[in-house]
Amino acid sequence: MSSNSILEMININKSFPGVKALQNINFNVYQNEIVGLVGENGAGKSTLMKILVGIYKMDKGKMKLYGKNVKLSDSRMAIQLGVGMVFQEGSLIPNLTIAENLFLGHENRFKQYGLISMSKVMKEAEKQLNRVGLNINPKTYVYNLSQAYQQMVEVARLLWLSNIYHIENPLLILDEPTAVLASKEIEQLFNILREIKNEASIIFISHRLEEIFELSDRIVILKNGKNVANMKASETNIHQVENLMIGRKLSKEYYNESEQNEPKDEVLLKVDGLEKKGSFRPISFLVKKGEILSLVGVVGSGKEDICKCIFGMMKPDNGIILIEGKEVKINKPTDAIKAGIGYIPINRREEGLALQMDVMSNITLVMLKKIIRNGLINSQLEKEKTLYWIKKCFILTPSLKTICKNLSGGNQQKVVLAKWLAVNVKIMILNHPTRGVDVGAKEEFYKMIRLFALEGMSIILMSDRLEEDIGLCNRMIIMKDGNITGELACPVNNKPTPVDIISYIV
Repeated sequence: MSSNSILEMININKSFPGVKALQNINFNVYQNEIVGLVGENGAGKSTLMKILVGIYKMDKGKMKLYGKNVKLSDSRMAIQLGVGMVFQEGSLIPNLTIAENLFLGHENRFKQYGLISMSKVMKEAEKQLNRVGLNINPKTYVYNLSQAYQQMVEVARLLWLSNIYHIENPLLILDEPTAVLASKEIEQLFNILREIKNEASIIFISHRLEEIFELSDRIVILKNGKNVANMKASETNIHQVENLMIGRKLSKEYYNESEQNEPKDEVLLKVDGLEKKGSFRPISFLVKKGEILSLVGVVGSGKEDICKCIFGMMKPDNGIILIEGKEVKINKPTDAIKAGIGYIPINRREEGLALQMDVMSNITLVMLKKIIRNGLINSQLEKEKTLYWIKKCFILTPSLKTICKNLSGGNQQKVVLAKWLAVNVKIMILNHPTRGVDVGAKEEFYKMIRLFALEGMSIILMSDRLEEDIGLCNRMIIMKDGNITGELACPVNNKPTPVDIISYIV
């Protein structure tokens, strides 16, 4: 092992019922480097990291930290040895202050004359926040912080814990830290991580390969629980990494012209004078049968709240919604479902899935009335419907009874999609459907979105990237400060560019 290697994982194996998650994985990290860990959903990244932080125990293999063999019994032991992880879902307690979260469980270190000295707590909290570039009052409650700030508080806590356990070069793991951040927040985060690299090593997990290349010194690729490649970021490129991840060459991703749908003349959805005071002014637009309409704008432009009003998650102050020419009253999501509207939320884990339930129960959750016979669920019909939609949506799952929490992010998203398709919705609202999804799964989503539009479904799309909106949609409505500022057609042979759109947004 190299003299400056702080971590070496050797021939790591891990299996779950019906799944070989990791097969002889080798993975190492050197001092003061940032390693980009990439792979499709289900490649084994999360499982490997959970072994590293003591959440899972490996079946076979060995691990060395700072040159010594270790066997981690739990995450507390991992932290004591200098390994900490900032999870995608976060682990701070919202109703506690920053200072309380920073030193949770270690308050005795600030005792003076038998009492906790709040002046010492605040002084140390300010010092730790400064280490990660945060100039903020430690008395601020976590629920008032942006996602970016919450992540940096978690990093500050891990660095502080490394100090008290006398770890000179701690290892920090960041799992999809940019998934819910704006571009300015991402830039701020990256600048801070580059500074932290001087005193720590970092494992950076992301599906956004541009970010992997921008930040990482080295890239490790996993596929199907196996090692695929380990290379310097400066000696490869995005297309090579994509092909190694997927095991095949990708198509033109967004701009697959052969599959471009042509909407029908029939208007399926019409929004007339819809208004939510403080969010968006009176808005009117229509969506044709089989049309993909993108709503484009920065966070706070009003596009998200328009979709929430259409789906009954938010009540508008004025305006009407018409489906196939008939006005519908939508006061709650069940009204929208009855009207034939489905909604895939931005946060699938909290709003789209029952994580503790199995795949079959999630897919059939909204369609229970259709599979009940004589007051009981017809198990054979439930199974048939589930198998059909698993195949239709390319869901990779060991069985119908696999708990959704154990699926990869991409397959979780496909389960959410299948749930709505199973009740034959006419209109689908997709709120950032490919967020946190790898490039291979994204390509499958693009194919499915186009296929469902070709079959006559109307789709309202809000995406992470302008290129995705442009490549998928037939037409886009651009919003700023609660107003429609532009509307652009997106024909196959004359697509607008991001530059054409930005002038309407800024």
